[in-house]
Amino acid sequence: MMSSLNLLRENNPLVICYTNDVVKNFTANGLLSLGASPAMSEAPEEAFDMLTYANALLINIGTLTKSREVDILKIAKTANQIGTPIVFDPVAVGASQYRKDFCATFLKEIDVAVIKGNASEVLALMDADTTMKGTDSDQDLDAITIAKNAYYQFDTAIAITGETDIVVQDNRIYKLSNGSPLLAKVTGAGCLLGAVIASFLNKDQKVTAEMLIEAISIYNIASEHAEQNSKSNGPGSFMIELLNALYHIKYDDYLKLSNRQEV
Repeated sequence: MMSSLNLLRENNPLVICYTNDVVKNFTANGLLSLGASPAMSEAPEEAFDMLTYANALLINIGTLTKSREVDILKIAKTANQIGTPIVFDPVAVGASQYRKDFCATFLKEIDVAVIKGNASEVLALMDADTTMKGTDSDQDLDAITIAKNAYYQFDTAIAITGETDIVVQDNRIYKLSNGSPLLAKVTGAGCLLGAVIASFLNKDQKVTAEMLIEAISIYNIASEHAEQNSKSNGPGSFMIELLNALYHIKYDDYLKLSNRQEV
């Protein structure tokens, strides 16, 4: 059986990214480097045509506005109609009541395949009283418990990202421990991961824990290579080397270097 990464590079899946203004260029370049085909399509009028051929849709609410609310819901409903899986990234949901209200509406009206966020964001989806500073995550939070509770509350796969990552799917919980601290110094690194997860999905196949583990681990192992190759020059060099590492990473790197544990 071919790995998800090798299948991705063979098929160059179309991934529709409704993402925030800060990260569009970086997200598109990251997906191209990995082997996917990004389309930063935001027009509901073309959603049916685009999503018919797409493997997945990323919805990232980083630069949410009233007009974008309407477009996001229309596009996501079209994806549900066609059967295109959705990765939902509720960026900074705990930072404002406005974001909380929209996410509550979105998750009530839309079926999503994966919810991806840091521990603070996922907690804020479940608990209206949670607040957070911008997009930062509270490292003191119990990510495993939050991920498990979110999995049962929303009945969908959960990927909590942070210093360590947590994946919950099929009633199993995994802790992933690859990655570079420099990821936190580059705007859009987490948003790109949401798109990478989407690139590993397929409308003809149920989302599995293994798909999510491979996607997240491939990205994080690439970040480790990027840190080594940037020779401690800092975030600017790291960002360029991350694109290079995504281009060069192999499935064998995943097999040899992935640090995963079922908990």
